[in-house]
Amino acid sequence: MWYKIISEFQKSNETTLDLKIELHLAFYVMNLLKEHYTFSIQNKELIIKDSKSKEVVDKNTFFYWYSFTRFQELILEEESIFKEFNELKDKVLPAIEMIKLPELKDTDDESTKKKKIDKITSNNGKITKLQEHVKSEADSSNHKINTLRNFRSMYPSIDSLERFLKNIQIIVENA
Repeated sequence: MWYKIISEFQKSNETTLDLKIELHLAFYVMNLLKEHYTFSIQNKELIIKDSKSKEVVDKNTFFYWYSFTRFQELILEEESIFKEFNELKDKVLPAIEMIKLPELKDTDDESTKKKKIDKITSNNGKITKLQEHVKSEADSSNHKINTLRNFRSMYPSIDSLERFLKNIQIIVENA
């Protein structure tokens, strides 16, 4: 769920962002949270609303959700990606092991040697394809997990979340 939100935002976002710049990072996170919380200004105060219930929530409720619920959702998604990769690996690696390579013998005639060489070439191609598939999936899984882990580590403390909300207020006031 979170990886999909992150990747969709990255694809659709037309604003150039440098996540080392504090307001850019706040803009990025604010957009990732849209499905859960929206931010607005009322009487120069930042208003946080639950996107589903449309109820206003206080900062403590938001902090709790951000620190526990969101964190747990990210951990579960990371574990799910890791589990899916391991299931794939557990299927593919034994399949690679089951691919037999014929043994060339000195006693083989030319026709038999050619058939065996063709079979070895064919099987090596299959092995390579399966290994490349596992490597590709490993790279994809690692990318997803690292993306989630990076998002999970953004604004890890109450002080940093306070700064985040102050930055959101600046963004909303000036948007």
